[in-house]
Amino acid sequence: MRTSLRTALTLLVVAACGPVPLEPRDPDPGAPHFVVQTYNILDTGGPAPATLEAVGAGNADVICLQEVTPDWEQALRTRYEDAYPHMLFHPLDGSEGLGFLSRFPLTDLGIHEEIHGWHPAWHARVDLAMGPVQILNVHLRSMFTGRTNAVAAYFSTDSDHLQEIQAHSAYSEAHYPTLVVGDFNEEPDGSAIEYLEGLGFRNALPLFHPGQPTWRDTASWQMEQTIDHILFDGAFTPLNSWVENLGSSDHLPVLAHFQPARF
Repeated sequence: MRTSLRTALTLLVVAACGPVPLEPRDPDPGAPHFVVQTYNILDTGGPAPATLEAVGAGNADVICLQEVTPDWEQALRTRYEDAYPHMLFHPLDGSEGLGFLSRFPLTDLGIHEEIHGWHPAWHARVDLAMGPVQILNVHLRSMFTGRTNAVAAYFSTDSDHLQEIQAHSAYSEAHYPTLVVGDFNEEPDGSAIEYLEGLGFRNALPLFHPGQPTWRDTASWQMEQTIDHILFDGAFTPLNSWVENLGSSDHLPVLAHFQPARF
């Protein structure tokens, strides 16, 4: 993947004065651990073979998807029914659909309807070896859509994203360890990320690979941004987080490896 000027500058700043990135490590001996992935598979044009294969290429234990259409649901069920026996889908035409694929049992904790006609969010519980974990799968509105025009949408992005994440995260059940993942349509310093960090969450990818892009402009392949995120609360210790350069979606799969914090 080409490195954008923005990404190169970010890495220089981090190297000069930012915190030293964490080194990936193996789980502690005997510790239960798991890998979670978030991936916006792109609704345009139907299920693309390269993207379908990219969904499972990272060998994640739990996969959270955005932009799942009915056609995508059918393709995913056919391709991954053996590898991921537990699936939940909320397929919708356009970019609003969501989905979960898991090696472990899933429980639907509820769809949270979109605000002002934007994207819904979805809570699910996955029963991992470490115990039950709740995951909030989000797709916050695009930077240039969702308002009367692109200019209005751009300048209201921060306030709208804050409103979305406050509304969706309010449904979280406090007694479960929690992950918030998905297409945030904002960089790591965006308002939704900052709100979650204020609640004690941490953002996995910047801990290990600050500045690594998760989205690329498919028209030119030059513009890149880090807008897909995996946030975790204090119940987890991060072991690694990375991006897979796979698929034909404009987004890339983002993965994170965790073990329990108290082990």
